[in-house]
Amino acid sequence: MTTDIRAAATAVIIRDTECGIETLLLRRHKQLKVGGGHWVFPGGTVDPEDYLGTENKEQAARVAAVRETEEEAGIFLRVEDLLFLSHWTTPPAMGRRFSTWFYLVKGDNAEVIVDGEEMDDFCWGTPAYFLDQHRRGELALMPPTVVTLTELAACHTEREATEFYRSREVPYFEPLITSHNDVPCMLYRGDAGYEAVDPALIGARNRCYLESGVWRYEYRAE
Repeated sequence: MTTDIRAAATAVIIRDTECGIETLLLRRHKQLKVGGGHWVFPGGTVDPEDYLGTENKEQAARVAAVRETEEEAGIFLRVEDLLFLSHWTTPPAMGRRFSTWFYLVKGDNAEVIVDGEEMDDFCWGTPAYFLDQHRRGELALMPPTVVTLTELAACHTEREATEFYRSREVPYFEPLITSHNDVPCMLYRGDAGYEAVDPALIGARNRCYLESGVWRYEYRAE
């Protein structure tokens, strides 16, 4: 039986601070079926009305990212300010699958007002802070969030982050789930073991490990 894949979009909002670059995460309500209790970037599924005036899926995803951010966090974004940074497709083994566009956008000091339904809390913080809280088991994160935060942690300013994402080819993540040394592992394209679904192969690394309930991203070019 095939599982429908729903289009979705996410806004990775960043701002410069004295402590370095910060980003915004929202906490999904614990009762939600998908990602309940996890901290995520604002976003959600692409609705039919997001296609108004266009048949382009990526353009509709931009509209959805703006709409969902306003609905969930009360922040107004502009479609033209969104920078396409990555695309994620949920693995086939998952019950609910999404085809999600991730966008980078500057947020400055926008006031955040969570909707109280899908999202029940918010936090601005440096990517390193969120990753440290996740490693401590105090912040539930999903792999796409961990990967994006890890990339942002290497950037010190909005300008650096923008230049980094503009300079690389946009990656399309289609995770393959396996295990390595009895540890759950997600392989991404570019990993030496991706094509053969063999994490033991020597070479480049582009994968996430689930260790004691915590995701760890490992990336190493050849």
